[in-house]
Amino acid sequence: MEKRIAKAGDVSLSYSVEGNGPETVLLIMGLGSRAADWGTEFPSALAKRYRVVRFDNRGVGGSPRVPGGYDLRDMARDATKVLDAVDAKDAHIVGVSMGGMISQVIAAEHPERVKRLVLLSTHFGGPQVIPPTPEAMRLFDPSVFAELGGDPVAMMRFTINVISAAGFLERAPEVVSALLENVRKEPTHPSAFMAQVQAILGSDRSELIRSIAKPTLVVHGTEDKLIPSANGQLIAARIPGAKLVLFEKSGHMLMWETPEELSRLVLDFLG
Repeated sequence: MEKRIAKAGDVSLSYSVEGNGPETVLLIMGLGSRAADWGTEFPSALAKRYRVVRFDNRGVGGSPRVPGGYDLRDMARDATKVLDAVDAKDAHIVGVSMGGMISQVIAAEHPERVKRLVLLSTHFGGPQVIPPTPEAMRLFDPSVFAELGGDPVAMMRFTINVISAAGFLERAPEVVSALLENVRKEPTHPSAFMAQVQAILGSDRSELIRSIAKPTLVVHGTEDKLIPSANGQLIAARIPGAKLVLFEKSGHMLMWETPEELSRLVLDFLG
């Protein structure tokens, strides 16, 4: 897919388009990850019916780094500028992890840009969040990265092992290889990663999401150690009319771990 550039003020955002359906689906990726980390199966399934747009959040992939000190509202505005670049007045928004957090802000503060909302493996921020397991907390310990020789690929392998369901590395070596290749091609600089971490930590949307009035689907894996599934239950309880679906024996990366089931669910919801 051809990479294009959208502008959000001084910020450049790399994006691509797949499919040519009459409605647009915007995919928003999570912490430190690039648009390529959506993989091919899930976006391609959506692209059979929709125009699917995915982009690299500021500072990752093909989007150049910018000085820190930004927040999720800035990143939400980035997403709306990508919609502007593809001449979409509104779209179905699908966000995973941090991308789900950004999506919450868009739906609450830019509701005119949202048709339907899909929140994958995410939380609403603030002190009421159910924290990661102790094992997953190690992902944010700089000493772990140092122990792995400062190698982004080794860190990604460690990350996949932690955040996916038990045995996933052994069951899907081809998926692991694809994710590791994405890191080799477009490693995320530690400063960009930490800037996004700070944006997440500075955002409490626990009350904001009560104002979301768009049809919302919340999806979570029951074996998610990074953002435990209780967070999905809390979100669904606060967004009026939200539908909650839990995937048994799945971890944080639903688009990789259960792509067929996720595709069917999301397509049925978008309808």
